[in-house]
Parts: sequence; C-alpha cells; structure tokens
Amino acid sequence: MSIGAKGFAFFITLLLTAVPTSGLAGEAEDAVAQREKLRAARMAIARGDLNRLKQLKADLNGHPLLPYIDYWALSKELSRLPYDKIDKFLADNENTAIGDWLRVRVLRELGSRARFRAYLKYYRPEKITRASLRCYYADALSRHGDKAVAYRLVEELWLVGSSQADECDPVFRRWMQDGGLTQELAWQRHQLALQKGNLDLAAYIATKMTGTYAKLAALMRSVHKNPEQLLDYPRFASFSPGDYSREYRAIVVHGLQRLAQNDATSANQAWQRYQASYLFSDETQERMLRYLARQFARQDNFNGLLQLVKERQFTDASSIEWLARQSLRELDWEQLAFWIDRMPEEQQQHERWLYWKARALEELYGRERASAAVQLYRKAAQNRSYYGFLAADTLGLNYSFIDRPVPINPQQVEEMAARPAMRRARELQAIGELYHARREWDYATRDMSHGELLTASKLASSWGWYHKSIQSVLAADYLDDLELRFPLAFADIVDDVSKRIGGKTALDPYFIYAVARQESHFSHDAKSQAGALGLMQLLPSTARATARRAGVKYRRSWDLLSPNTNIALGSFYLNTLLDRFDNNRILAAAAYNAGPTRVANWLKETKNRLPFDVWIETIPYRETRHYVQNVLAYSVIYAYRSGTKLTLLRKNEATSKL
Repeated sequence: MSIGAKGFAFFITLLLTAVPTSGLAGEAEDAVAQREKLRAARMAIARGDLNRLKQLKADLNGHPLLPYIDYWALSKELSRLPYDKIDKFLADNENTAIGDWLRVRVLRELGSRARFRAYLKYYRPEKITRASLRCYYADALSRHGDKAVAYRLVEELWLVGSSQADECDPVFRRWMQDGGLTQELAWQRHQLALQKGNLDLAAYIATKMTGTYAKLAALMRSVHKNPEQLLDYPRFASFSPGDYSREYRAIVVHGLQRLAQNDATSANQAWQRYQASYLFSDETQERMLRYLARQFARQDNFNGLLQLVKERQFTDASSIEWLARQSLRELDWEQLAFWIDRMPEEQQQHERWLYWKARALEELYGRERASAAVQLYRKAAQNRSYYGFLAADTLGLNYSFIDRPVPINPQQVEEMAARPAMRRARELQAIGELYHARREWDYATRDMSHGELLTASKLASSWGWYHKSIQSVLAADYLDDLELRFPLAFADIVDDVSKRIGGKTALDPYFIYAVARQESHFSHDAKSQAGALGLMQLLPSTARATARRAGVKYRRSWDLLSPNTNIALGSFYLNTLLDRFDNNRILAAAAYNAGPTRVANWLKETKNRLPFDVWIETIPYRETRHYVQNVLAYSVIYAYRSGTKLTLLRKNEATSKL
C-alpha cells in the first residue's frame, strides 16, 4: 500500500508506537529528522513548491530514498509523459524495484493512449508479466514491429479459461480480422472456459465457431449444464467421431467430471462403459481416475473409493491417505494399518504415519506386545512437530527441539544492511511505505544465495520485520533457528493482554503467539483475500463485535493494522472461543480458523466418541486440520523460547472425547 502526503505523518506516529524498540523508536535522532524532511519533501511536491523541494533534496543528499523523492515528483506529472525525465529516471534506477515499477506505470499510460511506438521503446519482456501490459505489447508489435511474433503472443494470451483484461480486446480484434483465430483455437478456449466454469465466456467464444465445431461446442455446453444426459449411453455411443474423435472424447470427459461432482458413483459406472467405446489415452484415464477418487472422498463415499482402488488397482497416494483417515474415523485400527502399509515408502516414513502406524499397533496388540510400535514412536519423536511431540508424550520422552542458530556473524549483517536496496527497504518500512518496502525486499532477496538469505533473515529480525525474517529463513530452507522462525514478537503487548484477560482460561502468551505466527507470520499489515486484517487476521465485522464486548477502542478497519488493537481484539475473541468450548485449545483453534458453528457441527457428527488425536486427524477441512496441529506445536515451541516447559496438551484436552 502507498500513502499520500497527508497520511505520511500518521504512519510515522503509528510505526513509532507499533514496532518494538529495535525499530524506528531506537533510531538516532538524525534519522528521525531526515524522515521528517522526507515528509516535507512530499508536501512540497503536492504544493508544487520546486524551490523548497530542491532545498530539501540537497539536505537529504546521500539518503537512500532520494530515488523515491524523484519518483513521487515524476508521478505528479506522469500524465504529461515527460520522456526526458522518464528516461533519466529509468537509466539512474535500472534493475531496481522503483525503476521497474515506474516502467510499469509508464507502460500503462502509453498503452491507454495508444502511443505504441513509444511503448515498444519502454517494454521489457523479461520484466513484464501482467496480461494487460503484454496485450498492449502485442498490439504495439502488430502495428510497428514483427506481426508474426505479435500474433504468437496473442495466441498465448488467448488460450486461457477466463476473460482477459479489456486492454486485450483491440489486439484480439485485429488478430481475428487478419485470420488468426482458427476453429481449433476457438474450440480450445471454449473448452478451457467450461473447465473453469465460465459458461458466459464459452457462449461468447462459440459465436466465433462455425459448422461442426459450432455443433460440438453447443453439445459440450449442453452436457456442461446437464451432465446426466451422458447416462443415455446409446445416444452418445452412436456418434461416429471420425475426424473429431478428440473433441468427442473431451466432451465425454468433461461431462463425466461434472456428473462426478454430485454423483461419483454414477460417473464411475458411466466412465467404465465409455471406456469400451472411446479410446482414451493412458494419461486421460489416469487423470479421470484421480478426479473420481477426489469426488468419492469429497462426498464421503468410503465404499465407492474402496471399490475404485481395489477394482482398478489404483494406488493414488492421496486416495490411500483418505481411506486411512476414514478407517481412523471409524476407529478401525486394523484397516488403518492395512492402508498405511500400502502407502509409498516415503509417505510411510513421514512422522504423521509413523505415529499412526504405532497407534494402530498399540491399539491392536498393546504396547507391551508391540515392540514395533515403540520403535515407530521413538522415530517419530525425533521430529520437532505436532506428531513428534505426540509420540514423545506417549513414551514419556523429552521433546526434540533441535535449536541451531544460523551461522551468521554481526559483520555479515552489517554488510547486508549497507546494501542500497536494503537501506531503501528499511527506510520505506520506517515511514509506512509498506508496499514499496516489500517490493524492495523481494527484489533484493529473489536471487540471493543460501548464506545471503540467512543474513537477510537476521537483518529483518533486527528491524522487527518478522514476517520478512521468517520468509527469508524459510526460503533458505533452514528450519532449525527457532529464534528466527518463531520470534517473540510484540512481547510486551502479548504478555500484557494474556495477563489481563487469560486468568480463567487456557489463554496464555504461547497460545497467542502461536495463533499470530500461524495467521500472519507477524505481519501487522497483512490482509487476506477474505478481508481479514493484521497480526491475528481479524475480519472487521468480528473485530467490531468483539470490541464492544471487550471494551477496546475500535472505530474503523484501519485500526486493525495497529498491533496493540489487533492483538487485544484477537486475543479477546480467542478467549471467548475457549469459554465456549470448555477451555479446550483444540476446539478453540479449530473455531478460530473455520468458525465456531462448523466446529459445533463437527462435534455433533462425532458424538463425543473420538480420542482427541483422532478427532484432529479427521477434521474435514485440510486447512483447519493443519492449522490446529501447527498452533498446538507452535505453543510448545513458544514456551520453550520463553524458557518454560509446556506439554503439547493440557490434561482436559488429552483425556477429552470429541
């Protein structure tokens, strides 16, 4: 997000109160003064006071954000397309985040005005991924360059299952007028549109088709709307595909997949009959079996999937895993062991299935008689994970934390901090230009080596920029520095909140840390596609209702970007879920992710008959299942990081039947 001059001062105030002492509050006074001059420069740009701007730029000579002052100034007059200033800025800022971003803005301006000769000058294929700008490029190239190359790009842009940007329409029209749209290309996009469920787009594409292709397209849309008609085998088996056998096969496969979404059993039976009369490729058959398996699982059709696996000798790993979970849900330990043994060897060696194979053997034979179960538990317990902690608790072992700090020294961190891109990222973060700060960081780290990423992670951690620290250490695939992976972020706020509202529940600081770590990686300005905001990813509607009950000041969704407000409201809401679900963190975490109503419904279905670990493992939503497991494990790790020994489960949770 980028802010205007009026919001600049507010963001400096917000950052001063929001970040820990390693952030802006700990900077030297001259740095704060320079940031005030940056704010004044933006105000001068807004007023058009060029003399004042010139003076401020001289005062800020050597400041890492001087390019941004030029960018802000140039943005104000970009609509006039001052080519000399644009060229100088791009030359001075080649291969930087701000240089590439200005190039994008220039291309948007040129494309919207059909200045296509200039467009070709500024376009860089290796830097541009936006479809709208690529369409402008194809248009420019078809007018003033190599038309054959342009139309090859148009074909690529054409073959998508969704509507393209409006900027693509002119070049699409010219391409069609020049005979580029063949019946085959129209058919391919028609098929892609239906696969994406875009029936209106498919109907539009069909208007470009004639003859047999038009009839085939009409049939495919009819089958899309009413896939049950494929159960009229004589009608479809009577087709003589001839030169259009590929298209007929595509219609049947698409229709049966549509049918399977509501009735996997009928689709599977129909598929077997159509295989006798249509010569499907091995790849298509494999893809169809996987699709049928997913639909049987989605519809909780255990027998259907079991039959598919046994009759077709189908050994899809995800299908076997689903059958194992269904056996677990029925507490059928013998079948659980049977399906685990049929998983690929690598899957069997994952701590998840080591734990469950051990559980199955223990339930079938008792731990005293099943020495193999103990060996499997011991192997699983070597992992720092939910399953590793479960296995360790089962055998009464200490947890394996494996805490190894990254081998990076302070000098390496200082050298990384001195890099121009990192200096820009730091200053942008400090003044609240968070969108550009993230762009600078991502540009700077995208081609870094393993060691550089670890150094960057240490640097971001020292800034209190925790989500970038976590992002970088994960990109380096270094999982054993627990300080970087699990920072004690916003500790003063978390400790204060947990003491004030968690006295009568299981709301300790470790649970709050775990939820925030899972929700946002401690990104205070995080925003989800659903509109959830901040560290603990609260929806504004939830925040508003919670604020009234908690007595927390909350006026607008913007307030959720404040760590103080977000942690207070998120923790209070988490506490209400603990109250609702008998102080059980398993259920509270599941409800925080999937909603309390869904959790209540899942409990009705299981009727208090499942051990806690079975209930968690068979949560219908994969995301929620992983969410609960991570939050429980993270709570243990955060307790360890705080110098406290904590078990994975509290007594009421470990003995609960859900």
